[in-house]
Amino acid sequence: MFVMMWLGESVLSVFYPRVCVICGQRMDTNEHICADCMHSLPRTEHATLRNNRLEDLFVKDNRFVRGAAFLFYDDDGSVRRLIHELKYAENPWLAYEVAYAAALEYATTDFFEGIDSIVPIPLHPHRLRTRGYNQSLYIAKGLSDVTNIPIDVQHLSRVRNNPQQALKVGEERERNVVDIFKTSYPEEMYRKHILLVDDVITSGLTIRSAMNAMKTFKGCSISVFTLVHSKR
Repeated sequence: MFVMMWLGESVLSVFYPRVCVICGQRMDTNEHICADCMHSLPRTEHATLRNNRLEDLFVKDNRFVRGAAFLFYDDDGSVRRLIHELKYAENPWLAYEVAYAAALEYATTDFFEGIDSIVPIPLHPHRLRTRGYNQSLYIAKGLSDVTNIPIDVQHLSRVRNNPQQALKVGEERERNVVDIFKTSYPEEMYRKHILLVDDVITSGLTIRSAMNAMKTFKGCSISVFTLVHSKR
């Protein structure tokens, strides 16, 4: 699927030259973000910084191993534009490119050590049909293509089409993510080290809901990766 979509984009780029989604500079490659903009994105350095702010969100769960966000969110800058493009502008390959860059940088650390599978946070089937893609799956693909860790989309599913968290405040956010996931074939995940992957983490409630559902995975351990950590 990914190869066919990439080939289709390559053909289109002949007739519609690609420009960087952040600075607008014309691109001579099939990429969506230029090297200068990729280099200037605000890194968190979480891969080498333990007890970071992202890890603080999940540390109370005794199955949690470690967590990292690649980028900090900015309200009026390049990361905000990046997230809008990959989530709402039908540009999922941007998620792949940034995740691939993150994996290359993290490959020099021990962040991926011991991880058995990469599990992207799933969309509800209705939202998947509406959007046409799950951006977290593209993030997982970018990580997997660097690390060779397999992607698992079989054991965690979304069973409730809850409204987006950004539309909720306070206690509404907590209620909005209760029982939205279910697991399948939990016996196959016995003692696995799972990397949960999402695009943006703010409060961590969605990830914690997934971790809650994954209590059926006996003896498993869980790490977390996200492209962006927003502190709002």
